[in-house]
Amino acid sequence: MAGRGRSLPAPVVVKLTLLKRLQPKNPGYQRYEGWCMRFGVALLLYFNLPVEEKFADPKSPNGLAHWFDFTWAADPEIMGILKWILIPVLAFYVFGRLRWLALPYMFTLSLAVGTLKNSQRAGEIAHVYQALTMVLLVQMIWHFYYQVRIWIRKPHHFHPGWTARAMEIFVTQSALVGIYLTTAVTKMIESGGMWLWQVRKIGVELERTWQQKYYHYLEEQGPQWALAMKDFITENPWAAVFIFGPGLIAEIIVPIALYGRRRALVIGILLIILHIGAIYIMRLTFWQNIALLVIFFVNVPYWIVSASSAATRRARASG
Repeated sequence: MAGRGRSLPAPVVVKLTLLKRLQPKNPGYQRYEGWCMRFGVALLLYFNLPVEEKFADPKSPNGLAHWFDFTWAADPEIMGILKWILIPVLAFYVFGRLRWLALPYMFTLSLAVGTLKNSQRAGEIAHVYQALTMVLLVQMIWHFYYQVRIWIRKPHHFHPGWTARAMEIFVTQSALVGIYLTTAVTKMIESGGMWLWQVRKIGVELERTWQQKYYHYLEEQGPQWALAMKDFITENPWAAVFIFGPGLIAEIIVPIALYGRRRALVIGILLIILHIGAIYIMRLTFWQNIALLVIFFVNVPYWIVSASSAATRRARASG
């Protein structure tokens, strides 16, 4: 048995020191930040639960639709009632009350609508509800984990000073980081590490997508700058590398967002720019992702309060 006073080997000390430095520090999230973030999630969920009868017949069941019947999510009468019930549920969620009830209810609705929408046609999988559903899932898991630790009188061990509020925000940000990092890794695996080289051919896909939109509506869809960008990429394949390449880099370095508000702000803005380009140039839908990035990475309320506090301090100092 090793003596109690024996020191650790140097390599072990180096590894432990490195791991300690890699651990994110507590940003000190304030109560109003938690309220604002939950309020943003609540609004996003409420206004993104469509009541559409056209989804009532899932022609190509996807995911959990193979085992569970989600057609009730396409019934206007049922969803109308569930959305009325959702209002007080969201109020509980925002103010941090009865989350053991609110989070499962919110998660189930988001999961049902997203699964049903992705079960309409074979091969047509939209990621519209993925990020929001993942956020609700990790918040639900964290809440129950934390409550269980309280019940057994064993508080969570992460960092000294980390509150339940800070941890909830951190695990939510981590879920978003995981989504983007998985996207980047998938791109590299599926392309054999040649994604940047293959993206030169994206002009063909862009042209096909724009033509489909045109023949469906019989007029050009989207702003002129997006149409001009599409034509430029189609005529200059190498331009796609420089236009879409930064997006891949942003997805790869996204874990940096977990290391402070400023880094989260920068990464959030980069990813928002990526999504805006995808929305208008590639004709994809990422508005929910943008909203979640604004809520959890950009964190507008914090910067408004910080700017206001700084202005007040300067005014007092000069007065």
